[in-house]
Amino acid sequence: MQLWTEYEGVTIDGVFPLKKLLLPEGRSAFFSTANGKGEPAVMRLVECHFDEEEILTRWRSIDALGHPNFLKIERYGQLALDDRPVVYAVFERVDANLAEMVARSRLTGPEAAQLASSLASALETLHTLGFVHEHVELHNVFTVGDVVKLRTDCIREAPEGDAGWVAKRRDVHDLAMLLLKSLTQNEVPDAARELSSPFNEMVRNGLGGTWGLAEIKAAAQASQVSSRSSTGRRSSSAGSAIHQSVPAPAPSVSSRPEPPEPRPVIVAGRAFRPEFPPGDGKREHSLRTQWIGVAALILMITLMSGWVFAHVHSHHRSALQPVVSANAAEAAEQSPHDPVPSGALTASMRQGLGPAVAESGAQWRVIVYTYNNRAQAQKMSAAIDGKHPDLRPAVFTPNGHAPYLVTVGGVMNKSEALAWVRKSRRSGLPRDSYAQNYGSAAP
Repeated sequence: MQLWTEYEGVTIDGVFPLKKLLLPEGRSAFFSTANGKGEPAVMRLVECHFDEEEILTRWRSIDALGHPNFLKIERYGQLALDDRPVVYAVFERVDANLAEMVARSRLTGPEAAQLASSLASALETLHTLGFVHEHVELHNVFTVGDVVKLRTDCIREAPEGDAGWVAKRRDVHDLAMLLLKSLTQNEVPDAARELSSPFNEMVRNGLGGTWGLAEIKAAAQASQVSSRSSTGRRSSSAGSAIHQSVPAPAPSVSSRPEPPEPRPVIVAGRAFRPEFPPGDGKREHSLRTQWIGVAALILMITLMSGWVFAHVHSHHRSALQPVVSANAAEAAEQSPHDPVPSGALTASMRQGLGPAVAESGAQWRVIVYTYNNRAQAQKMSAAIDGKHPDLRPAVFTPNGHAPYLVTVGGVMNKSEALAWVRKSRRSGLPRDSYAQNYGSAAP
């Protein structure tokens, strides 16, 4: 494929014109576009590496959940650009981004209670259905009208066993840290001391691991009830008979007055001004939320079998890619350091692999970055080698041309690859590094 900037002006699926490149992410990119009604919108394009079905299946699954606190993908599909398969997603319009709001001022107690309750509910649904988020951060939280929405295009299947438990605990920890930042504009845990109840308990116990999502949600909802009651009492003392009969709603995160100039909205951690359009705040919630208890479980049991998902990091951050989570013991270092051309397994490599790998033709590799340019991939490989020579970074291409994958550990079997994913993450490489078998590409 060409550089992402070369696709500005192209119309996707006969409906969505790519107006401006907002953010390239290796094999993925965000563009400003217009939806089918001519309204401004944001589209994400993902170049597929034989994983278009996994990506589309995942998007269909999330869409079917209909959870009110998931940022909705309004339309998605697939096509070919320069004879390469590509999938696209058009996101619903948003009103504000939490990172932008917190940068201006701290959230109030009622705002933080709404935020905690909404995100804990969203994460509970993901965990119940066997997913983890792993990117619970300020810039991944939006408001649409008065509803808090969490981006879900970065979720993945939870690992099995203890690794899955650890991943879910990490989501709880990250939620507690997000609340701390929202209320104090500070990420130092000691800042929780200045918080009033129940937020000091939410943050302290969430960071410490003694509270889970259920406890955080219960405390947040109790705070919301208390806030409504207090508002009702103040209204009563002021002599308002009308407001006595109907409890006042808790202030929403998006109710804060906005400055007159256009607000930048953050996409994947980057700010863009008018391209990500403001919403009107009047859209209704989908009726599908009424069916989340039964329908979602039935659908997800059907769809989740046999597929996995992860991110691919490039020069900035990664897009979507199938993933194998790391939950095995540390692998023995036995793969060569040199880049491996076109997925071929040489005789010397086979001698360094275990019998199961050599006989089965398995060629598991751990991918840490993806580039469309070989020179950039080689530069990143050299940079990793300078800091972590023990990781044995190399540049690999499964087809003799782009994409160029920066790998660590060389060729190995599945259990070794799982351990190398963990090792790379502990060394400071991207958290969404993943393992994949390229055995089918061998001649």
